[in-house]
Amino acid sequence: MTGVARPLTGELGLIVAQGLPVMAGVAEGLGDAGADVRVLDDPRLSGAQDQVREALTQALDGRVPALVLVSLLADAAGGRRPLTEQTLDDWRAQAIEPIRTAMRVLVALGEVMKPAGRGSIVLLAPSLSLVGGDGRVALGTALEGQRGLVKSVARQWGGTGVTVNWIAAAPVALSDRFDAASLAAKGDAVPVALGRRPDARAEIASLAAWMAGPGGRGMTGATLMLDGGEWMVP
Repeated sequence: MTGVARPLTGELGLIVAQGLPVMAGVAEGLGDAGADVRVLDDPRLSGAQDQVREALTQALDGRVPALVLVSLLADAAGGRRPLTEQTLDDWRAQAIEPIRTAMRVLVALGEVMKPAGRGSIVLLAPSLSLVGGDGRVALGTALEGQRGLVKSVARQWGGTGVTVNWIAAAPVALSDRFDAASLAAKGDAVPVALGRRPDARAEIASLAAWMAGPGGRGMTGATLMLDGGEWMVP
């Protein structure tokens, strides 16, 4: 793309995705930024640490990624269910397992990226947990658990050269499953400042690519809101 910044030219951009599909358009956007894009969506990601490590090793094929974009959410989490109807099995699958999986993926990525002393890991997720979503308590729990994990890992790895951050994007920008999402009511209801949803290819992927470049190296453990200016939370 002539005249367009390509901060990831020649670099490996890995997408690690499982469950609720929210990466539509993002892979193309990383390609626009010059990355050699690989997508890892493997059932071994739900397994034990050695299985996660095996899947990741095969996907990387000896390379160290400049950017890893991660989305690990239970597929059923996109639906709504009152808390009183949430079974223990539902809770384990939709709230607990995504946190465990994220922990194992981060451990495996750290084994590759920390010795190399570089790279950006970005978890991409809907912003529902920051403002509350009716009937999505398991999803909100998984999201906040993962976001807390991001901050903890970012602090532990701060001196290694590997950054770990969180992008909270407008749900409707990630999946049509959220088109009718019920959000917490605002007493002073205001429209989305930009008047539109963020574009996954042009804006979400571009932000992630920037975070992997020189401009983003001073940022870690951060939560970046990408919702077009709807909630404007810190």
